[in-house]
Amino acid sequence: MTETRFNNLDFLRAFALLAGVLLHALSLYLEPIDGSEPRPLAGILFFWIHSWRMPLFMVLAGFFTCLSLSKRSTRSYALNRLVRLGGPLILLWVAIPAVDESAAQMFKWPDLVSWIMSGGQFTLRLDHLWFLYYLLIFYALVLALKALTPQIFDSIVNLKLNFLTLSLFWLPIITFFAPWAKPIGGVQADFPTTVGELKVGSMLFMLAFFIIGMQLFNNQAILQRLQVKRFWITAIIYSSFISIGVMAWGIMKDSPFVFSSTPEMWVVNALSTFASLFMVLAFIGASSRYILVGGPILSWFVKLSYPTYVFHLVFVYSIGAILLLSGLNATLVVIGSFLSGVIGSIVIYYLLVWYTPLDWIFNGYKNSKFKLKIIGSTNNS
Repeated sequence: MTETRFNNLDFLRAFALLAGVLLHALSLYLEPIDGSEPRPLAGILFFWIHSWRMPLFMVLAGFFTCLSLSKRSTRSYALNRLVRLGGPLILLWVAIPAVDESAAQMFKWPDLVSWIMSGGQFTLRLDHLWFLYYLLIFYALVLALKALTPQIFDSIVNLKLNFLTLSLFWLPIITFFAPWAKPIGGVQADFPTTVGELKVGSMLFMLAFFIIGMQLFNNQAILQRLQVKRFWITAIIYSSFISIGVMAWGIMKDSPFVFSSTPEMWVVNALSTFASLFMVLAFIGASSRYILVGGPILSWFVKLSYPTYVFHLVFVYSIGAILLLSGLNATLVVIGSFLSGVIGSIVIYYLLVWYTPLDWIFNGYKNSKFKLKIIGSTNNS
């Protein structure tokens, strides 16, 4: 297993990151800055993607954690995670401006620049990279558990994972955390905005999916069952129907997404959690069935997905605001802002990252063009 390349899961990880670019493009029409009414279709697509995207990413992160730990030492992996997850957060504070498309001054200086120029507060903002903050916490917990109590670590990651344990063990646990994680009607999750802030409910909710991913690595037989077409097609249809139904139910309330009774809150969170879990399983199953080999296109897609997600927000919101205020059709605005986020980020990557040590953050030292030249080394092989 340690030598296998999981091309399908590499694709899904990149897909989840780029779905986040589309998510932010759609968010322009949740509360449009031109004062127009929100677009129902944009809201449906936004909350549908939101229902599965980050749970999917956390499952994949847990899976690849176990894969990496099977190949390298705990110390080596800890350093790798610190660089590759902490690096983008440092870039956010040092070089990436904050953007508010609804403000008169759309762009705000990065924390470090603002602090140097005017003595502004160093907020250590997280913005769209909040999930890296959670992952750093998860990795610290997992690696400490592995180093200090390896027996407990092994018992957790080797727990039998099948449809029975997913339905009778994990689904109730995630549902229990859901009202705490999603205080707004089982739809919109509550995430931290700065380092030091913890939203315990959403953190535990995401941690559950992360652990499921770790267990999936040690129970890969279930992948054969997930890729059965009858399962993943049915799961996608029913999970999508449930997600859209939950959103419609929330909109129809007297106060949108305010569920007055405790039973209602539990029902809506149970439904949304079921949809999230089985949508994640369906995506893993479909990718396992159809993405069997890698190639240059997939490698390029995977390589650029991480830097694209890190840099995209400035382009999506600034270009999107310009297009929206110009009076363009909403579909064209969403497409244009999405493409600007992708293309702008790729340009930034190739101009400022590709052949520099910064690429160690995004693609690791081994896969980067820039390598340290060791004194005394020769080119002779």
